[in-house]
Amino acid sequence: MKTRRYILTAIATCVLTWLLALAGCSSQNTLQSNVSPVAQPSPSSSSQVKVINIGHQSGTPGLNLLKARGLLEKRLTPEGIQVKWISFQGGPPMMEAMAADSVDIGNVGNLPPVFAQAGGNPILYVAATGSNAGAQAIIVPKDSPIKTLADLKGKKLAIQKGTALQYFVLKALESAKLKLTDIQPVYLKIPDSTTAFEGGNVDALPIGDPYLASKELNGSVHVLVRGSDVAPQRAFYIATENFTKNHPDLVKIVLEEQTKVEDWAKANPTEVAKLLAVETKYKPEVLEYSLKNRPYFGVFEMKDEYIAEQQQVVDLFYNQKLIPKTFQVKDAIWKP
Repeated sequence: MKTRRYILTAIATCVLTWLLALAGCSSQNTLQSNVSPVAQPSPSSSSQVKVINIGHQSGTPGLNLLKARGLLEKRLTPEGIQVKWISFQGGPPMMEAMAADSVDIGNVGNLPPVFAQAGGNPILYVAATGSNAGAQAIIVPKDSPIKTLADLKGKKLAIQKGTALQYFVLKALESAKLKLTDIQPVYLKIPDSTTAFEGGNVDALPIGDPYLASKELNGSVHVLVRGSDVAPQRAFYIATENFTKNHPDLVKIVLEEQTKVEDWAKANPTEVAKLLAVETKYKPEVLEYSLKNRPYFGVFEMKDEYIAEQQQVVDLFYNQKLIPKTFQVKDAIWKP
């Protein structure tokens, strides 16, 4: 009898132990399923970055204003991040620097990223500016016999290859029913093209502000056509694919600070002109005239409208056999 009681007690004890263990496991599993996992440090954390390389063009407002105000440094220095500003005379060399991972993010016109994408450069559009077409024009000396676009036939026209001005030229010629073969294109870099124009080595010059504004103010040129008359276009904030992938937080910070400085600029044109005069080496009155008459402030998400504008640029240059292949701009849009 004692043996039987002992066996039953042992069995009961084992069963109770098993049930308690099962309940414990069930309770543990239920807690794990209802508690969010602890967030792990993201590999994109800005704390892992020591330097951010920003490309800017010396002759445009854009990022020059952010550089002059020092807002980015104020925000990033406490995090141990240095801001390195790298100046370029145009968009094409900036795209080359991005291909070499020497620049992380920058601001360029509409054509440099098209050539970059055509060449397999892993860049992404991260934002757009307002339209800057009104800040571009094809000009001739005031006393030139060239009075209309049609008069450019057979004349020397400077073309800044790979820049937004090249696209502007093609659209301007198209509007006048002219082809490149109808003129004498002279391919020059932007600084060299203004030197050639000043020296009378080209008959006409496509150019933008602030050079355009300076010539208009002194009354030394005649405007044949403005960019806003023939084609919508804007500038873009471009970043490398690696930078957007590994440090999206820093991309957002740059765009946020650029938006802040532009909001300030809209209400302080005189102060803006003084700041940009230091950065661009143009007189404050020239810059104030330019910004007052042709502002293109704005930091906008890449809307379908802007993507369609850029696709038109791609299609035009492919049809003219100026890029080796066609592609979709939408494939190079940053999706934060």
